[in-house]
Amino acid sequence: MGTSLNKNIFYFVYFSFWACLVSCSSNTFESNSTEKKHLDLYEPSDLANTMRDMALDMESLRFKVNSGGLTIIDIDKLISSHSTMSTDEPTDRKEIQPSFQLFSNIYIEQLEELKTIILKQGEIREQILLFNSALTTCVSCHREHCPGPISRIEKIKI
Repeated sequence: MGTSLNKNIFYFVYFSFWACLVSCSSNTFESNSTEKKHLDLYEPSDLANTMRDMALDMESLRFKVNSGGLTIIDIDKLISSHSTMSTDEPTDRKEIQPSFQLFSNIYIEQLEELKTIILKQGEIREQILLFNSALTTCVSCHREHCPGPISRIEKIKI
């Protein structure tokens, strides 16, 4: 029985050593591939950054619109920062169709109309309608150009 126990301990130590050795060498491989990934990181285009900002802005204003707390300052910030989308450099220029400019203009016009409604102290219902219309324009554009964010945009609607 003593020999059997010694054999089991030997095998345990032997396989533990090999497991540790294999584990260490696979970590080295993983760290090398991680270093390579850091070198090949995706750099988002100006347009991609603007689109991400647009989504964050609209998500953050959703509650204000729904409660009637949307201000002219809020809309002016949107118009100012979102209007660059028509001139921002896309990730792949070949994917941008002529309709992109049209959608961009319509979106900004809808924000301008929303601003007018706020100036006239229009009903919250009208503000929500225009807010959702602007988002619908985003969805329509994304159906033609980049469908990935459509579900995120749809979730912003009130």
